[in-house]
Amino acid sequence: MKLNQFTVEDIVRMDGGRELGKLATVLSMVDDQHDDKIVEAIINEGFGAVITRAGGKGEDLKNKVLRNALGAAVKGNVIDDGIQDRRVLTRCVERALVGLNGPMSSISGAGIKIGIVKKDTHLAVAIHGKIGIPGLDIDHEISGLGVHYYGLVSNK
Repeated sequence: MKLNQFTVEDIVRMDGGRELGKLATVLSMVDDQHDDKIVEAIINEGFGAVITRAGGKGEDLKNKVLRNALGAAVKGNVIDDGIQDRRVLTRCVERALVGLNGPMSSISGAGIKIGIVKKDTHLAVAIHGKIGIPGLDIDHEISGLGVHYYGLVSNK
């Protein structure tokens, strides 16, 4: 079998169901030209979904990831604007950003794509992107995932 014969469905299914974290990860990794179509497909399957982005370095990058994720999730009707849903999303972002706690993120710029998926009271936030390595003409690939079950109040 060749790699191009696999579908997104082959990736996101596990034990007969679609996995929330896998869906968020796919959103964070999909080629930009497919953003709208894959978000629409996931929504049509009964999930809440949105993609956003953030760039910067150090604490500024982490702040942008959180602000952009909160803004996109509320605006995209993935979560309510209430304190509980915002708290759950913040925890998911915090878990997803663990990979940015190293020394590279404080001295290098990064570009991050953020995938957010909700099903019932469960939420997943995935990040994927590249961080520049100073003095070299290469980027280092980074990713992360935060999932929180039974935390959201809303059931849109």
